[in-house]
Amino acid sequence: MFGKILVPIDGSVEALAATRYARKIAEKFSSAVTLIHIIQHSAYLVSDNHQLPNSVIKSLDDRGNQVLAEALEIFQDFDGRVTSRIEYGHPGIKITEISKENNYSLIIMGRRGMSDVAKLLIGSVSNYVLHYALCPTLIIRDND
Repeated sequence: MFGKILVPIDGSVEALAATRYARKIAEKFSSAVTLIHIIQHSAYLVSDNHQLPNSVIKSLDDRGNQVLAEALEIFQDFDGRVTSRIEYGHPGIKITEISKENNYSLIIMGRRGMSDVAKLLIGSVSNYVLHYALCPTLIIRDND
């Protein structure tokens, strides 16, 4: 039923709750899971004429790898297939594009992410994904 699950993570409590929930579903349906962290920064949204110093880009990548490592700990003794990846750009757009291009059968994500201020200005990533993803999307809220 859910052969491939995409789990966007940003390091927030809600994203980690979604990761734990994704593991439960993956165990039940023998699903493959992909954890994805999307780096949203103007350097990845503007033309090549505008470049950030390599140290800033490396810092963003390092933070992304930390977020992925924390989420991968949840799958530490998981018997199924788990992969992780970093992408760059607008999170909502990248999540929906990747889910479509790779034929994911389910997206599981947190209700809110790290940037509540950005959400007020440009809209919620989870709301965007709910409206534009072609596969079912399960939004998890942290109940801790």
